[in-house]
Amino acid sequence: MPTENATESDVRDRQRAKRMGVAPSSSLRRHFLSLARQTTQWAKSNGSVSRPCSIGVTSMTRGAGNSTVAYNLAVAMTSVARSKVLLVESNFGRHFITRRLGNARQHGLSELLTGITEMEKVVTQTPIRDLDVLGCGQVDEHISLELPFDELPAMMNRSFIDYGYTVFDLPMASNLTACHSIAPSLDGIILTVEANHIDQKLITRFRKSMQSLGVPIVGMVINKQ
Repeated sequence: MPTENATESDVRDRQRAKRMGVAPSSSLRRHFLSLARQTTQWAKSNGSVSRPCSIGVTSMTRGAGNSTVAYNLAVAMTSVARSKVLLVESNFGRHFITRRLGNARQHGLSELLTGITEMEKVVTQTPIRDLDVLGCGQVDEHISLELPFDELPAMMNRSFIDYGYTVFDLPMASNLTACHSIAPSLDGIILTVEANHIDQKLITRFRKSMQSLGVPIVGMVINKQ
């Protein structure tokens, strides 16, 4: 149960983030807190609390808002899990999250994977208490397919150990993006679906593709209702 001082600190953090233009959606805050609770309960039931738990957020179509969902979920996770959370921007070339923070196109995940830089040089603190961001870096969507993602699990074990949870803002789930290359390194994945574009065939295809990769589906978010 959070103390009064912790609650006051959370309010101040949200006010500061709002002034900087990086505040999470206040109107949907309770929904993301609920999603964060569901995610932490899932992590505990799957034995992912003894090490940093990694959750990816993706979609089957462009414009479904999975970057917004990933950001708001990461913010909510800091309150629910009461631990440090790292938001990893791996939607290469989009820079949705780092644009909001004003540091788009700097070195990030792509340069970490290729050994060009080090973790402490590319992680950005945010106005949200206990939330840090790792940008996707300077590689675009097409070149990202050539990144050495087989190095990702070792890199995560080595560099993400200070965080209780990592939330990956993934690219669209397609063979033309890096989503299927990153997903096998994660503990679970959340699918974002646009409310007016629910396609059961696409959802079924997504479930089958994740099953073939051995990646559990944590849940599904109906966005833009």
